[in-house]
Amino acid sequence: MSRKNIENPDSFKALTRSNLKTFWGLKEVGGELIYSRSIQHPRTCILVKKGFRILPLMPHCSRDLTAVKIKTSSGGVPREIILGSAYLPYDDAEPPPPGGLERLVTGCRAKGTHLIVGCDANSHHTSWGSTNINNRGESLFNYIMANGLDIMNRGNKPTFVTSNRQGVVDITIATLHAGNFIKDWHVTEEVICSDHRYIRFTVTGIDRSVEVYRNPRRTDWESFRTDLLGCLCNMTDKISNFTDLHTAAKQFQDAIVVVYNENCPLTVRTNNRNISWWNHDLAERKKKARRLFNAAKRSGNKTDCKRTLTDYNKAFRQAKRESQGRHCEEIENAPQCA
Repeated sequence: MSRKNIENPDSFKALTRSNLKTFWGLKEVGGELIYSRSIQHPRTCILVKKGFRILPLMPHCSRDLTAVKIKTSSGGVPREIILGSAYLPYDDAEPPPPGGLERLVTGCRAKGTHLIVGCDANSHHTSWGSTNINNRGESLFNYIMANGLDIMNRGNKPTFVTSNRQGVVDITIATLHAGNFIKDWHVTEEVICSDHRYIRFTVTGIDRSVEVYRNPRRTDWESFRTDLLGCLCNMTDKISNFTDLHTAAKQFQDAIVVVYNENCPLTVRTNNRNISWWNHDLAERKKKARRLFNAAKRSGNKTDCKRTLTDYNKAFRQAKRESQGRHCEEIENAPQCA
């Protein structure tokens, strides 16, 4: 998944790219990268932009599978939906291999939870747009039908393209009725550093909650110390074995957390990117100034850096003044002015 695919607060645009050759490059995109951290070379991941409350399902995360749970509010009814990214190795005889994906599908069907999985199937079948059917594709198709899953692929546009061959080997599958959440499924023409194409679709109804955090600098430390001492007075001071030590440590930890939460207020994180006066020209000027500043640190020549920074600051202030002027001109009555 990519940051630019999660822009609309009322929807969740998911992107699947099966062969993540630039896996670690996703860290530079921004957001939270979910994958199995116990595996040295994971082959799947999910990237979620900040602002979405998700729960990584670590028991279902492995080298070839990543899954997260996210809340939706479709039709005013709160629901939970699981999004997955899967890789079905081409050297396995009959996909899906026993284990991760099967357990995830079985668990979702048993609990009635909606599931949407984008995967590199490495399999051919006409049901998802391939021009032929191979043994792997037949096996996977039978599994999909036997488990009541839906194939969300539309059309026969190749998802895998190289200089000498192309085909549809990447599929999106969903449990019964989960397909109702998916809108605008399509394969893009974007140029990327992979032989697989981006698959984009929108999962509607995702609940994007307000992001809050605690700033330690706003903590009332005097009240914190007083409250913590009061909590510690009720702790036992008799420790005779390992169990007593473990219990005391847990009580001490819980006391710190509770007292900190009481004395450090929650703050709503604001998004400064939607400023009315910010524009593409300012972004380019800022980027150029930063680039010259880094070069000046290496070379010691600060002339170009100072001149560029001065130009950026002038344009910055001018844009703010013009925005303030437009805002004042649009005021038409006393209530707006107040």
